Amino acid sequence: MAKKYKIVLSVLFVVLVALAAVVVSGVFDVSRRVEQQTESGDNLAGKSVYTDLYRIDTGVALPVLKTTLNGLYYTMSKEGDVSFYEIENGALVKRAETGSFEVEAECSSQTLPAVIHYVEREDGLYGCGLFTNLLYPDVMLYDYGFFQITDMFPGYSSNRLLMIDVDASRFYSNDKVFSEIFKLYDNNNTEHFLSENQRTVDFAARMKTDYKMFTNDILDQGDNGNVLFFSSRYYVDYAESGKLDIFTSGGAEVNLDNVRYVVDIASMHFWRTEQGTQYFALNDAGGFDLCSVASAEAEPEVLASFEGKIDKDYIVDGAYLFSKQTGEVYNVLTGETYTVNYDVFREGFRADQFYISPSGRFCVIRGANTDNVAACGVADLQTGAITAYTNEVFGYLAGAVVEDDGTVVLSIASGESGTSFYQLVGNVLTAPVEQQVEG
Repeated sequence: MAKKYKIVLSVLFVVLVALAAVVVSGVFDVSRRVEQQTESGDNLAGKSVYTDLYRIDTGVALPVLKTTLNGLYYTMSKEGDVSFYEIENGALVKRAETGSFEVEAECSSQTLPAVIHYVEREDGLYGCGLFTNLLYPDVMLYDYGFFQITDMFPGYSSNRLLMIDVDASRFYSNDKVFSEIFKLYDNNNTEHFLSENQRTVDFAARMKTDYKMFTNDILDQGDNGNVLFFSSRYYVDYAESGKLDIFTSGGAEVNLDNVRYVVDIASMHFWRTEQGTQYFALNDAGGFDLCSVASAEAEPEVLASFEGKIDKDYIVDGAYLFSKQTGEVYNVLTGETYTVNYDVFREGFRADQFYISPSGRFCVIRGANTDNVAACGVADLQTGAITAYTNEVFGYLAGAVVEDDGTVVLSIASGESGTSFYQLVGNVLTAPVEQQVEG
């Protein structure tokens, strides 16, 4: 990797300030059933500023989020408008959707409607839509629902799986937790997926959201006949009880009550392998272990142990465990370990965000230094090269996309209100090696 001159971000920062007038996308408060006021501004789409690493892409005024299909991304507005993107030659390129359709799902005896926009390719299907009370004011028990459709698990009668996340705080997050799960048929009719015979009602008079919990990371489970998922099942909210288990279904088309597979796991992650199911569990030393279990009847095997609290000191992205304090990146599936060089940051750097490419080679780290100034690093774990940028604009990083060719897309809010966004697009391979850049 060729070494370049230091980048001066002062010019970049002036442009970022000017971008406060970018078209507003709108983060909405679904706790109030009132029409939100929107701002207006100049559309700066098409104008770009280049640096040695990043260029500003103002054509997309919303956070860019992952789909379940490799290389396909989406944006969604508060009105439910969806656009799909791919990254070509280091630029976000809009991709036409395959189609759209209306769907209704019954949640707590309420009908939640949404318009699904989807892309269907040879490698699979992805679609998403939005329900809010601003769009459908007649629904009483729910203010918000993010709808997502993907291919169904093998062996079931429907071809599509419909999942709904009802927590609006995750609207701009890739880490959604889906609590309403349905089979979706070709005529767009829905049917509850897995038994709900023991599901109880919460204090908001709707069905509890911790009875069945799915994430995108657990959708690819292979052709194992039964489906693993998360549940608390202790008749108190998961956040209050602290109890979390892995449950197993009765198998394809078996409508039986589901049973505990692994009890008291430490995080909402697991990985199904040929040797068994891997997951994290707390240990007696105050840390946690990576465990593997071959079946519900087998004794778990400890594969690795870690110090600290998994929910405070670590970030899990895909199959990678990242230590905020040390910068160590651990591959859960292979046991390989890499370390991000924190020496390029100012003293006292501690990360709070971590994003990694599917191959595990490239990553983005965001955090703050001792003087509480935001910093962002992009690293090539294979070569050890890393570039660190210190600038307050990285304090508004809403999310990042990292591709296997080293392309990085940072979605940044234009200010504390988080009502408009822009993207910084660059490539790790063209970054200067091991240098500190300040704006």
